[in-house]
Amino acid sequence: MKENITWSKTPFSGVEFFWLSEKTENGRTAILKFEEHAELPLHHHPGWEQIYVLDGRLQINSEIYAANDFVLIGARTDHSVLALEPSKYMTISQMEGVTVVE
Repeated sequence: MKENITWSKTPFSGVEFFWLSEKTENGRTAILKFEEHAELPLHHHPGWEQIYVLDGRLQINSEIYAANDFVLIGARTDHSVLALEPSKYMTISQMEGVTVVE
């Protein structure tokens, strides 16, 4: 993977992202990078989300995923992501948007 990426901060400590797509399509494609124990809280998207784990180990809800694992999350399905070690994944969202579940 290209290492001269300029990562952008998220509102969540230890989680950064890099857009792979242009803002010309309905959904978005990005790479997310997590420090160990960093977490995205419970949230959902208006459309499906595809996740391909590039490095590390992630817990998505109660399941554990490692490098080269693929996850398909249905539209409006609540999920959280916890990095069990430093991790990266590519995400493709069908539709733009995210709602954090309070």
